[in-house]
Amino acid sequence: MDMRVKTTIIAAAVAVFALGAGVGLRQMMEGGTSFATGAQVATPLGEPFELVDHDGEVITEAAFTGRPSLLFFGFTHCPEVCPTTIYDMESWLDDLGIGDEVGAYFITVDPERDTPEFLRDYLEPQSDRIVGITGAPEAVWDMARSWRVYWQKRPLGEGDYTLDHFASVFVLNEDGAVVDLISYGEDSKSAKAKIAAVLG
Repeated sequence: MDMRVKTTIIAAAVAVFALGAGVGLRQMMEGGTSFATGAQVATPLGEPFELVDHDGEVITEAAFTGRPSLLFFGFTHCPEVCPTTIYDMESWLDDLGIGDEVGAYFITVDPERDTPEFLRDYLEPQSDRIVGITGAPEAVWDMARSWRVYWQKRPLGEGDYTLDHFASVFVLNEDGAVVDLISYGEDSKSAKAKIAAVLG
């Protein structure tokens, strides 16, 4: 296995374990707790934001309310985890026969490289429903921190880098509250059951 992929998965596994145990990653490091899995989170995740989608249109936290949503934080230069997850998200929704009843979002944690145009060129060949989100780096990172996701830049030499990052998909209800997580590599049947459950 490529070392970049291995370190990404290891970091994601640590974060998933923390969340599954009822502990947000930042709270785990600080000795606190935030999650109640299988139900709405005890401490709401996410704060108001104003970023742009992959068409360059303004997008805010309001996009995550009014219908259930899937949120995934990643980056376009990701060698395996992100393209696999995008494919999986598209497949789950297709298999369930879901159209716009569920929103699907790919939020970059690499806004320095992932411009709206780059995100659009990356996502559109793979999905016509997953919306990319980016913006000014500090604004994007503030938004990601408010969701308590993990990411860390790893230099590869000659100015290049990759990112270790949280690799689960957040499942949100129509109020924008997290009700479940779909882990990277989770069985498709299980993933689809979690999405179907949030649709009622």
